[in-house]
Amino acid sequence: MPPVTETTLRSAPQTEAVEQARRLSARMMRAWSLLDQEETVTAIVAELVANAVRHAGTPLELRLARQRDQVRVEVRDRAVEMPRMSVPELEDEQHRGLFIVDCYATAWGADPVVGGKVVWAEVRV
Repeated sequence: MPPVTETTLRSAPQTEAVEQARRLSARMMRAWSLLDQEETVTAIVAELVANAVRHAGTPLELRLARQRDQVRVEVRDRAVEMPRMSVPELEDEQHRGLFIVDCYATAWGADPVVGGKVVWAEVRV
């Protein structure tokens, strides 16, 4: 049987989705023997899923894909508004999600798709 190179989680827009996504991410990083990047990928997953829950408020889908030299994280939701990164002030407790993704990811972006958008991030492994 070939190794699993991707996995998907579908969820309602509930705060529990963030913890489910974190657990799945950590489990897959271990399965892929990528322990050095587990914390990085899990942080990205948590931020992108939390943003989808908070800002889109629609059902969402998390996809993790192990590619030759990277892990790709994709979060699809049904909202058409594209995300915007802001640089938070030191005392700002919100608006850190995409700033964190930008710090950790090799690359990230957002693409409109039929029925919503996909926000993605890649981490070189």
